[in-house]
Amino acid sequence: MRMLRRVHIAIVPAAAWLASVGLLAACSNSDPLGPEIRSLKSIVVGSADFPESQIVAEIYAQALQVNGFDVGRRMGIGSRETYIPALKDHSVDLVPEYIGNLLQYFEPNSTATMLDAVELELYKRLPGDLSLLTPSPASDTDTVTVTGSTAAAWHLKTIGDLAAHSSDVKFGAPSDFLARPSGLPGLKQKYGLTISPGNYVAIEDGGGAVTVRALVEGKVNAANIFSTSPLIPQDHLVVLEDPEHNFLAGNIVPLVNSQKKSDHLNDVLDAVSAKLTSAGLATLNAAVAGNSGIDPGQVARNWLRDNGFDHSLAP
Repeated sequence: MRMLRRVHIAIVPAAAWLASVGLLAACSNSDPLGPEIRSLKSIVVGSADFPESQIVAEIYAQALQVNGFDVGRRMGIGSRETYIPALKDHSVDLVPEYIGNLLQYFEPNSTATMLDAVELELYKRLPGDLSLLTPSPASDTDTVTVTGSTAAAWHLKTIGDLAAHSSDVKFGAPSDFLARPSGLPGLKQKYGLTISPGNYVAIEDGGGAVTVRALVEGKVNAANIFSTSPLIPQDHLVVLEDPEHNFLAGNIVPLVNSQKKSDHLNDVLDAVSAKLTSAGLATLNAAVAGNSGIDPGQVARNWLRDNGFDHSLAP
């Protein structure tokens, strides 16, 4: 466009030149490629309205800033019913998601639980204006969790190891875990873990502090707790492995507006995501919990520094 302007200056009178400059400027502003290319490094990062989502969103946002992106923030947006439309209408460009729950949002009848199967089906279901990047090893999902002393006494590593002790297992979980396919029915089918009605204790806090207290105090000796609960490291609990993938994959994955994808964005976020772990997220969640908790932005800053992301990645 600069070359065209020079040509017009050389061959047309002043009045006509002014008109041509205005026309060309209008042409430049409506160029469908120019503004889009310039905006690729302008990213608005959003999060759901709970601390873990805000921590991961801050990790992504700060990593992008260090690598030359112009980053805005819209933290605590709300549920998927709010932030998925926001992603589609460009109110936000990126949110950290949980791959299994995201699939169930778009396909409630899906029975996929393994990460690869969930990812493959989600690619088929995801609208074209939304894109996934690479899932992180960090997964926030249902677990069967025991105390360290129980794990040591019964030599427990996997859920299957617990099956030999079925008659002695007193299990704590929400009441819907009784009939949920991935609850007691799934544990029985995939691992042979059979919990009698008299050994089931319904605790309705979603695997929170009340459930953990019941576990620590011995009122139950196994419980359904989310894998990134800050209470797991605080109380030295042991999450039993789920090799048969009874529970839905909960791997964290960046979900972006497709128009904001770029090789540079992918490289930065893939590198960061690869370093996230379930145990590490539980520790980060513990850092922001309680009255003395650290701000999610500072927790993210500390994590980036400790993992070598406080400077630009090598090209």
